[in-house]
Amino acid sequence: AGSGWKMSADPAFCGGISEAMKIGTIASAFNLRFAPHLWAGAPCFFAGLHVCAASPASFTVEFSLGANPMIHDLIEETVEAKDGMIAIPEKPGLGFTLSERFLEAHALRG
Repeated sequence: AGSGWKMSADPAFCGGISEAMKIGTIASAFNLRFAPHLWAGAPCFFAGLHVCAASPASFTVEFSLGANPMIHDLIEETVEAKDGMIAIPEKPGLGFTLSERFLEAHALRG
């Protein structure tokens, strides 16, 4: 019978960075490739980039840079893919700055 060739995990849904790294380790142990799935907004997008960079089994990330305000407007940085590559940020933390303007515009007032 056939078998899978890739494992995927989204840090937003699998339990965070530590769990995503564990999934990458399992993929490596079974000689599978690992592709973090990054669809939940900027914080998880950047977490997944770091997971991909740190996991030996990683070979790509599954992402969309389409019209998603939770990626493009929530942070100050511009996320761009050049020749199919996205640079891993080197700033502290996950490498992005939240947009105070976006947060203020979308804050719930009670």
